[in-house]
Amino acid sequence: MKTWVSMEPYPTPNIIAQDINELLSEISFVDRIVFGKWSYSSRSTGYSDYKNFYITKIKEVIRFGYYNKIKVCIKNDTLNL
Repeated sequence: MKTWVSMEPYPTPNIIAQDINELLSEISFVDRIVFGKWSYSSRSTGYSDYKNFYITKIKEVIRFGYYNKIKVCIKNDTLNL
């Protein structure tokens, strides 16, 4: 049996502040993580630095997956900031 978690839409901190490392540690048992950004533009979220925010989060999720042998899928629209 395979397990996976969808971490999308992952909100910017002005919507809700979260510690992604804390969340990731809670799901360290899964086989796959799907990560995606909040699907709305920075205008609708009101967070002007959303590109750097998501670049940082993408790196953290990928690193976590690598060290924990978890497959990571970053949604295409998240990669195309």
